[in-house]
Amino acid sequence: MLFGLQVAAFIGLGLTFWGALFALARSGKYVESNLLDATAKSAYSTIDRMINDLKFNGQGYYIPAHLKDAHHSGHLKNQKEPVVFISGNFDGKPSVDDLAADRFLSEKTHGAFINSPGFDLMSQIEKQLQLDFSKFPIEELTEILPSCLTETFNLAKSAEMSVVENGVSFKATGILYRSLYRAEPPLKSVSILGCPVVSAVACVLAKSSGKTVTIKEQVLSPSNCGVQAVFNFI
Repeated sequence: MLFGLQVAAFIGLGLTFWGALFALARSGKYVESNLLDATAKSAYSTIDRMINDLKFNGQGYYIPAHLKDAHHSGHLKNQKEPVVFISGNFDGKPSVDDLAADRFLSEKTHGAFINSPGFDLMSQIEKQLQLDFSKFPIEELTEILPSCLTETFNLAKSAEMSVVENGVSFKATGILYRSLYRAEPPLKSVSILGCPVVSAVACVLAKSSGKTVTIKEQVLSPSNCGVQAVFNFI
């Protein structure tokens, strides 16, 4: 009798486990990674046309919604989300006055303000995990963000971050948007802004630090579908 009760108990526990598993799995919605990749490519191609038409050869400046610089803190009261300034040359830094005036093209500095390709991705991470990256110091983010990208959202197979002099180093393998780095002809916008994952990391760093962030360099590793990026704080 005791043996029969144990068998029934184990069967009941097994049914409970599988019921809970199916209930959790049913609430998620999944799409093919190739579809996400293709959708992102069209957006970057549009940015490329703009860059080529305006003859921009500079870099991207990720500007947070709330700058911690005392001289600029009052300028961006109406800004709700981080933006990216694409400069016309490498010496062209963003004009906070033009950004505060909600301009697309900067009158003072040769360049343009666009929405960050990784902003929505950063927002989804904050929403689903109920986080506010502005409340985390950079050192703590280097431990939290890699697990968010890999274990929670499957945007990469592995990821690691570390604090370097005046910036952060980011490395990921098996990154979801790797085909953007292999596009033919090469996409200039990807080299300036990074793929959506790299762009989201730049947005997180800008929001956490309250400083403008640039992508100093990006190196692609074809063998493991990886990318390594170095971010600088300005």
